[in-house]
Amino acid sequence: MIISRYISKEIIVNICWVSLVLFGLVLFSRFNNFLGQAEAGKISAENILIAMALFTPELINIVFPLSISLAVGFVLTPLFKNHQTVFESGNLTNLKIVWSQKWVFAGIFATSLFISTFLSPYFTTQGDNLLDRDNSFASKIATPNGLVALQPSTLNAFGSKNEEGYEELIFVDSQSLNRFIYGKTGSIVGDLENPNLKLKDGFLYDKDRNIISKFAEANIPIDGYKDVPYVSTLKLLRSTSLEDLKELFTRLSLPFFCIVSLFFSIVFSSYSSFFGRERTYFFLAVVNIFYLLVTLSAFDTEPISSSYLVFNFFWMHDLFLLIAILMLFKPIKRAFGYEGI
Repeated sequence: MIISRYISKEIIVNICWVSLVLFGLVLFSRFNNFLGQAEAGKISAENILIAMALFTPELINIVFPLSISLAVGFVLTPLFKNHQTVFESGNLTNLKIVWSQKWVFAGIFATSLFISTFLSPYFTTQGDNLLDRDNSFASKIATPNGLVALQPSTLNAFGSKNEEGYEELIFVDSQSLNRFIYGKTGSIVGDLENPNLKLKDGFLYDKDRNIISKFAEANIPIDGYKDVPYVSTLKLLRSTSLEDLKELFTRLSLPFFCIVSLFFSIVFSSYSSFFGRERTYFFLAVVNIFYLLVTLSAFDTEPISSSYLVFNFFWMHDLFLLIAILMLFKPIKRAFGYEGI
């Protein structure tokens, strides 16, 4: 049907435009976040653009599902508001509209599945490794000089960084000024997994113990770094551990959200004929945002058992699918005050 092809085309076009706008907003927010980390010395300025590129699939993975409901509401709410009688005279019910968009459903699910199960996990792992590797002592002491937390509740480091190493390093106790270590120069020795900070020509001051101890050279162990390997979705499917099952469900949540949200949005958009376009679109956006937040936070807790993970994965999708199915029935429409039935 011509109307079905028109709806499919408009949904796809609007999903692309809405995704582009939302992606620009979240990208700008993430860029500001990285700038703040670079200013605090937690990430090197030269790695900001690389980190942005690596985390781009993760941002798309979140933006794409939300854009679906917004785009569907933008396309269908005015159609149902202004042409409901045309749909009814042509016997074009909600279920027929849903069935006519079966290829849109399949394309959206396949796209989200690819992004969520392969693209986003792989590049996010690489981005996390980059930040962890860069978030070492070497990037914490940076010009201009400033107090930067080296380790929470232990010592803060004050000093300057140059091409050869560090100068005028002072480690101050974060709780008071009664204890600190000073080194005229410093450098990082060892590998990434077992690094040490080598200080030269310095002293230790501890007021509580009445200690002032000079040293020509001192080695201070600092936190090491080790790459976190990427685990493919196929490997997760073959694993039986709870942690891997949790990660698998986390990756599959958004593709399931996409198809349920699309079905729910098509059904709910039909209520604009008596709710009004603006109110319908507003409630559609709010409900889907809430649904997305619940989906993203479903696996924040530690896994207790496989049945617990299965319940966390399915309950919100089943609930919104059930609500959408119930909203197809005339008694539910009458309960909302629709007088045309």
